[in-house]
Amino acid sequence: MPDMVEQVWPIYEAETRDQIQVLAAGIMELEAAAAPDSVVGLRRVAHSLKGSAAALGLNQIEQVAHAVEDVLALADGVHRSGGAVQAMLGAVRAIGEALSATPRGHIDELAEVLARLGAVMGRPAGRPPERGEVVAVPDGVLEALAATVAALCTADEAARSGLAARARTAADHLASTLSGRAAERAGGLARAAAELEGPGADVPRAIARAGAELVALRAELARTPAPGRSGEGPTPESTSPPATPRDERLVRVQAARLDTVANDVDQLVVGVSRRERRSREVQRLEKALRETLRLLERGVAECQLHDDPRARPLTDGLERLRALGLQLGRHAREGRRDSEQERLLAHGLRGALQSLRMVPAGTGLAALRPAVRELAAQLGKDVALRITGGELRLDRRVLEELKSPLLHLVRNALDHGIETPALRRAAGKPEQAVLEIRVEARGDRVLLSVRDDGAGLSPDRLRAAAVQRGLARPDEVGRLSDAEAARLAFRPGLSTAAQVTAVSGRGVGLDVVAETVRRLGGDVDVTFEVGRGTTFVMEVPLTVSGATGLLFRAAGGTGLLPVDAVERVLLVEPADLTSFGGQAAVVVDGEAVPFTSMAQALGAGDPPAPRGPLVALLVAAGGQRVAFAVDELLGAHAISVSPLGRRLASARHVAGATVLDDGRVVAVLQPALLVGGRRLTGGTGEPARARIIVADDSLSTRMTVTHLLEVAGYTVLPVADGEAALALARQAGCDLVVSDVQMPRLDGLGLLRRLKADPGLASVPVILVTSLDAPEDRAAGLEAGADGYLVKRDVQRGRLLELVRQLLPA
Repeated sequence: MPDMVEQVWPIYEAETRDQIQVLAAGIMELEAAAAPDSVVGLRRVAHSLKGSAAALGLNQIEQVAHAVEDVLALADGVHRSGGAVQAMLGAVRAIGEALSATPRGHIDELAEVLARLGAVMGRPAGRPPERGEVVAVPDGVLEALAATVAALCTADEAARSGLAARARTAADHLASTLSGRAAERAGGLARAAAELEGPGADVPRAIARAGAELVALRAELARTPAPGRSGEGPTPESTSPPATPRDERLVRVQAARLDTVANDVDQLVVGVSRRERRSREVQRLEKALRETLRLLERGVAECQLHDDPRARPLTDGLERLRALGLQLGRHAREGRRDSEQERLLAHGLRGALQSLRMVPAGTGLAALRPAVRELAAQLGKDVALRITGGELRLDRRVLEELKSPLLHLVRNALDHGIETPALRRAAGKPEQAVLEIRVEARGDRVLLSVRDDGAGLSPDRLRAAAVQRGLARPDEVGRLSDAEAARLAFRPGLSTAAQVTAVSGRGVGLDVVAETVRRLGGDVDVTFEVGRGTTFVMEVPLTVSGATGLLFRAAGGTGLLPVDAVERVLLVEPADLTSFGGQAAVVVDGEAVPFTSMAQALGAGDPPAPRGPLVALLVAAGGQRVAFAVDELLGAHAISVSPLGRRLASARHVAGATVLDDGRVVAVLQPALLVGGRRLTGGTGEPARARIIVADDSLSTRMTVTHLLEVAGYTVLPVADGEAALALARQAGCDLVVSDVQMPRLDGLGLLRRLKADPGLASVPVILVTSLDAPEDRAAGLEAGADGYLVKRDVQRGRLLELVRQLLPA
C-alpha cells in the first residue's frame, strides 16, 4: 500500500469505525418508524463512508457503502423492513471486518453482501450514482486527494502512475456525484491526473493543473448549498449538527498515547509523594539539628564560664552550625511548599486526564445492538434489547475491557436463557423476549447488569455438568445451595449445552468474564428466578487510572488494598468476636460480618493469640463484607499499579505491584478474591460448612490435607504448630482438629491435652495424623484423648475422610 495511504490509514480507520457504529445504531432504529431527517442523516453517513473509501482506493468498501446508501434511499419505507435492516446490518459488519482484514479493505463475502442488498432493491447493488446528484463531500476525501497530489510532486516515475490512477478514480467519483461548477472542477482534476498516467507526460504542468483544480473544487464546494437548502431556510432533510465552535474543536488522539501519558502522570503523582516524604525528613533533620545546637550552646557556655581556651573554636563552629541550620530550615520549608504545589498540580493533571479518558457507556454498548439482532435471527428468537444508563461516563479502558465480557453474557443469554417464541407462548409469556443492559453508578464504582426474562438457570444441570466434566465430585456439588450452584457457571470448561455449536458448548465464556472483571479489580455474580430470568452483575471501578492504597503489615510482611474497597477501620476487642454458623464473626452496624486474619487469608502464616484490641479492615466487594485483622496500619499512599509478569500472573489474591515513595515494592491485593467465598451461612437456611483446623509443621503435608478436606466441602484453617492451633480454636472456634504429633512450640499431644482441658473446646474431636506408627505411640495418643489416630500414608487412601465423616455426621 502506498506510503500516503499508510499515513492516512489510522485517521481513516478511526473515523470509519465511528461512522459504522453510528450507522448500525441508526439502522436498528429504522423499524420503529424513524423520522425522515434521521434517514437522511444515515444516508449522509453512508455517503461519507463511500467517499472516503473511494479516495483511498478501497473499492470493495466503496461498493458496499454505496449499496447501503441506495437501500436507505428507497421509498415507501422499504428500508424499514426486516429484510432490509438485516441486509444493511450485515453490510456494516462486513465493512468493520474489512478494516482489520489483510489486505486492508478486503471483504471476503462481497458478492453475498451485495446480493442481499440487491435483493432488497430488486436490482443489482453497487451501481454508480446518478449524474448530477448533489451531496455533501466529507473533509477526509479532499484531504486524501490533497495528500495524493502533494505526493505526486516528489514521487518517482514508478510510483507516479499508481498515485495518479488513485487520484483519477477519486476525482471521477466526485465528478459523478456533484453537479454544476463543482462537477466540472472535479472532472478537470480527473483529467489532470489521467495525463500523469501515460508516458511522456508533462509532469510539472499536469501537477500544477491538478493542484489548481483541487483549490477551485474546494472553493466551489464551499459556495455550494447543502442538499435541499433553499433561500427559505433549512428543510428537515438539510438539518445537520451545528458547527463546533473554534474554541471547542475536537482533536483525535490515539488511545495508546493517552494511556502512556496517563501512566506517566501516575508515576508523577508517586514521585510527588516521594518528594513530600523527603521534605518531611529534611524538616525532621532540621529539628534534630536545632536540638543538637541547644546542647552545644550549653556546653560552650560552661566552657566560657570556666574561661576554657577551647571555647573560642567551639564558638566559631557553633556559629557555622547555626548558619547551616538556618539554611537547612529554609530549604526544608521551600521543599515542602514546592512539593505541595507539585502535588496539587499533579493531582489536577491526573483528574483532567481521567476526564479525558471518560466516555459514555453507550458508545461501547451500541455495538451490541446489531450483534443481538443477528444472533437472535440466527437462533430463531425474537428479542428486544434495552440499554439504560448509557449516558454514564466511565474509563475508556474499562469499557474496552468489558466489551468482550458483555458480548459473552449477551450470547449466553440468547443461547441458554431466552426461549423460542413457541416455548414462550406455551409458558404464557410474550413472544418477544426482553434483554436489558443496565449501567448504574455506585460511588466510584459502576454496576453493569445483563438481565433476560428467559427460563432462568438450572442449578441441577450445572451440578450435573460440573460432575460430568470432572470439575467437581458428586458429594461436593450435592452440598451446594442453588445460589452456589449457579456460580459454577464461572468455572473454566463448564457448559450445559447439549452440543457444540458456533455460539456455545465449548465451556469457554463465563470464566473469561469472571477473569476479566477481576483483573479490573471488580467482581461478578449471578442471580436467577426459575422460569422468570437470569441476571449477571459486574461491579468494576469507574476508572483504572491512578489510585490510593492503604498500606498494612501482616505476618511480618506488607501489602496494599485499594482505599475504595476498605469501608472502614475497626478496633475489635476479643470479647467482640462471636460465632455465627460455626464461623468467626464480628457485629458491624447490627450485622454479623465474617472475621478472619489477613495472614490466614493470604496463607502467609498464623497470627499469635490476641492479647488486646485487634485492628481490622472492613473490606467490601461484590455486595459482601469481611473484616480482616492486620498487625498494623501504615497509612495511605498514592500508587500506580503495574501488572505482574507471566510467572506471577496467577498469584492468588494479587492484582499487581506498586513502588512506594521509599522504593519498596509492595503487592496490591484484589478485594474481590479476598472477600469471595467468605459468606456467613448459619442464618440463611443453608447448611454451614464444618470448620476444621489442620496443624502440621510440614508445608507439603499441611497443603495436602487442606486440599483433601476442601475438595470434600469443609472449611479448612491451616496452621503450622500446636500453639497457633490452640489460639485459633479459642479465637474463631472449630468443629474438628487434625494435628501432627511432632511440632515446634506445642506438639500434638500437648495440644490435645490443652483442648480437652478447655471447657469450651473439650467436645471438639481431634484426629492425630503422624508418621509415628509404633503401637506405643498409638496408645499414647488414644490415652491423651484423641478421637482418631492415623499414619500419614493412610491419608491418601481415604481413611482420613472416612474418619472425619464419622466424627462429623451432620
